[in-house]
Amino acid sequence: MTLPRIHFITFGGTISSVSTVAGGPVEPTLDAAGIVAGVPQLADLVQIEASDFPAYASFAVTPQNMLDLAREAKRGIDNGCAGVVITHGTDTIEETAYLLALTLPRGVPIVLTGAMRNASQTGSEGPANLLTAFQLASSPAAAGLGPLVVANDEIHSARFVTKLHTSKASTFSSPSAGLLGELTEGRADIWWQPRWNDYLGLPASLDGHRVELVLLAAGVSDVTLRAAAEARPAGIVIEATGGGHMLPPLLPLLDEIVAAGIPVVIASRGIAGATLESTYGMVGGEIDLARRGTIAVGRLNGQKARLRLLVGTELGLDPRSLFPVR
Repeated sequence: MTLPRIHFITFGGTISSVSTVAGGPVEPTLDAAGIVAGVPQLADLVQIEASDFPAYASFAVTPQNMLDLAREAKRGIDNGCAGVVITHGTDTIEETAYLLALTLPRGVPIVLTGAMRNASQTGSEGPANLLTAFQLASSPAAAGLGPLVVANDEIHSARFVTKLHTSKASTFSSPSAGLLGELTEGRADIWWQPRWNDYLGLPASLDGHRVELVLLAAGVSDVTLRAAAEARPAGIVIEATGGGHMLPPLLPLLDEIVAAGIPVVIASRGIAGATLESTYGMVGGEIDLARRGTIAVGRLNGQKARLRLLVGTELGLDPRSLFPVR
């Protein structure tokens, strides 16, 4: 029996990190061969076609790096691979997964995984996560689901997955939606098929525009929002309170920004749920913000809304055609 060909892309992160001094700090130094060596079962599961990307810490990854990764994943798919596996740091893995969903059409499985415990630590979950990633990427059940994140045998969609805990191996969750499925004894059990499609297209670059992200909290001044606006970005995403509400003292500045032609997308700083559209009528509520010309994000967190607006802008799409995400 011919084993399925899987395109394996290493992209740094904790899963590729080791310490050169006992008990010392770690850095992403393992290449694809070094990571695969820790999972001998893969030899009987798949044929691996490896591609080593620069070993980034995920907090250093940029949208352009993510786009380069999308192009490399597409190369593997175009070459006839049955699936793609990507190792990635957990800090921004949810953002990279969503950018892949925005830029690559659904079809061949694309699976991202990582680790919270580095390879030098006792009990590192990296090898187990890598094995399940290859099992999922080689499973016909994963086809057509869009990019996935797998960890601890749990399968998450790119749109909803998020990192909730700074250090626990059980850090990933999919608020509002829940898991797409699980892996048991190497078998991928998919419980439901997403009805949405995040795909927009593959832009030539993501270096031409900038979208800023601003977080609100009770009583903050306009300093951060004003600085973001003065940079003349292609758009601003505001992580507002509750269902998408804004502090009244910031509203005059908001009006200036909208009048200047900068798209303003209102997300929520909450971890689950959609922004509201027709409940609160007071000044600063979602109805008032819509009248002022802002765009409600719908059911998407701030960091992913930023990527959606960035990719859409690069593709020449009207920001109002991108949201709300339902």
